Amino acid sequence: MTANPSQKQSDAARRPTRKIVYWFLLVLAAMGLLPLGVSAYKLISYSREALVTSQQEVQLQVATAVARQINAAVEGIKTQMARLGEAVAALPKGSPGGGGGVRALPDRALMERLLGSDLLLVRYTPRQGESIEARQPGFPRAAVEAVIHEGVGAAMQGGQDVSDPVPLQTDQGQHSVLVVTVPVGTTGAPSGTLTGVVDFASYWDPVVGGRRTSYIIYALDSQGRLFASQDEDGVLVRGDLKTFGVVQDCLRAGGHSALTSEYLLTVDGKPVPYIASCDTTAQGWKIFVQLEKKQAYATVNQMIQTTLFWAGLAVALALVLAYLLAATVTRPIKALAAGTEAFAKGQLDQRVRVKSRNELGALADTFNAMADQLQNYIQRLSAAVSLNSELFMGTVKALAEAIDEKDPYTRGHSERVNQYAVLLAKQMGLSKKEIYEVHISSLFHDIGKIGIEDKILRKPAALTDEEYTVMKQHPNKGYQMLSKIRAMKDIIPGIRFHHERWDGSGYPMGMKGDQIPLAARIVAVADAFDAMTTNRPYQKAMPFEKAIARLFELSDRAYDRRVVGAFSEAYKAGSFKEPAKAVAYQEL
Repeated sequence: MTANPSQKQSDAARRPTRKIVYWFLLVLAAMGLLPLGVSAYKLISYSREALVTSQQEVQLQVATAVARQINAAVEGIKTQMARLGEAVAALPKGSPGGGGGVRALPDRALMERLLGSDLLLVRYTPRQGESIEARQPGFPRAAVEAVIHEGVGAAMQGGQDVSDPVPLQTDQGQHSVLVVTVPVGTTGAPSGTLTGVVDFASYWDPVVGGRRTSYIIYALDSQGRLFASQDEDGVLVRGDLKTFGVVQDCLRAGGHSALTSEYLLTVDGKPVPYIASCDTTAQGWKIFVQLEKKQAYATVNQMIQTTLFWAGLAVALALVLAYLLAATVTRPIKALAAGTEAFAKGQLDQRVRVKSRNELGALADTFNAMADQLQNYIQRLSAAVSLNSELFMGTVKALAEAIDEKDPYTRGHSERVNQYAVLLAKQMGLSKKEIYEVHISSLFHDIGKIGIEDKILRKPAALTDEEYTVMKQHPNKGYQMLSKIRAMKDIIPGIRFHHERWDGSGYPMGMKGDQIPLAARIVAVADAFDAMTTNRPYQKAMPFEKAIARLFELSDRAYDRRVVGAFSEAYKAGSFKEPAKAVAYQEL
C-alpha cells in the first residue's frame, strides 16, 4: 500500500530524532556493557566447564551405585533360592514299596508356603516325574515357561541359572521378573531343580526410590531390552531408546563398560541435550542414569541470571543517561518535526518555537517563513477552487434549465429529478463522493436532448416509432458530449444508462440487473417519479403515493426494487412532500 504525502512527511520528520537517540544509546550501552560482558562470559565459561566435569562424575557414581546394589540384590535372590533348595533336599527319606531309601517329594502345600510378596511362582522339577508348583493368583505362567525350561536344563547340570529380566503383564500391572533355578541335592547328580520367579520391581524400587526424581534411571538386559526404569516425565516412552547415543555407545562397548558424556536424545521428534552415564552389572545388564542438561546446569543458569540482572541494571542506567543527553539535543528537532507534521495535516497556522541560537534555531526560523508563504498561497488557491466550483455548478444548472426550456411540459424537470435523486442517494447511505456523482448526473441526465430536434421534443402528442427511435439516442448523445471531459468520467454512467431497465429491455446497451450502475438506477427512479407526478401531453399527474405504488409494480422489470424501496422510505420519513419542496445540496 502506498503511503500518502502527509504520512511520508511525518515519517521524514521523525527519522532524524530516532537516529540521534539510537546513536547515544548505542555508544553509552557499549561503553558500559562491553567490559561487563567479557568478564561475565569468561566467568561463565570456566564455571560451566568445572560443573560439567563434576556433574558427569556424580552421575557416573550414581550409575555405579545402582549397578552394585542390583548385583547385591541378585546375589541375595540366588542365596535365598539356594537355601530353599537345601530345605527341599533335606526332606526325610522314605521306603516306598519296601525298597531302599527314596527322597520324599515336596507337596503343593510346601510350595505354597514358599511363596512370598516377591516370589510369584515356585516349581520343583524332579529328574523323573511330574513337577509340582505353586503361584500367585493371576500370574501368567505361560509367559515364562520357555525361560523356566531353559533354566531347569542348566540347573540339572549342577549350576545355578539366573535369566535376563522378563517383562510381562499381570493382574497387578506391568512387571519384570527374574527366573532363578537352583539344583536340589548335592550328592552326585541333582535329584531335581527348584525354580523361583521373582518380582524384580520389589528390588528395583528400593534401589532407585531414594534417588533424585529429576534423574531418569533405567536398565537394559544383555539383549538391549528395557526392563526397569524411573521416569516420571515419560521421556523413555516418548523416545526411541535405540536412537539414544549413550545406549548405542554403551552396548557397542560391551563387557563391563562404564562411561559418561553429553548426548542429544530425540524426544517427541526433537533433540534434547542430556548428561548421561552408564555402568554394567555382573549379569551384563546396563544401568543408565541421565539428567536433562538445563537441570544439571541449574547453578550456571542461576549465575547467568545474576549476571544478566546486573547487566540489565547497567543497561537501564545507560539508557537513562542516554535519554537525558539525547533529549537535550533532540528537543528542538522534535519541535520542528511536530510543526512540520501539523502543517502537513492542514494546520496552516502552525509555527515552530525554538529558543536555540544555533543552526536548529535558524532552521526553525526558515521553516516559519516558508510556512507563512505556503499558507498565503494555499489560501489563494482555496479561494480559486471555491470560485471554480461555483462557476461549474452554475454552468451545470444553467445547462439543465436550458434543456428543460426546450420543452414546456418538462420545465423544471432536471431540478426536480436532481432533488429526488440526491434525497434517494442519502437515504441509501452512499458516500459523499457517490452522492456528488448522483447530483451532477441527475442534473445532466437529459443533456443529450440538446441534439434532438425541437419538433420531436415539443410534440404535444405521443411520438411515432421513428420519432421514439430518435428520442432514444439522447443518452448516447449526452455521453458523446461529455466523454471528452476527463473530470466527468465518473459522472457519465448515471447519464448514459438512466434509461436501462432491470430486466434488460432498456436502452442504449440493454444492460440488466446489477450490470446497470447504481447512479443510473437512482436517476431512473427519480426521472420516472417526476414524469408520473407532472402533467405531460400523454398523461395527467399522479398523486405521490400512487406514483410510488406504480414504481413498486414496475420493480424487477424496469427498476431496482431496493432503490424503489429506499425512495418509498424517504417519502414516508418526510424527506419530501407533495408538492416537492426544493432541497439545497449543502454538502457540496
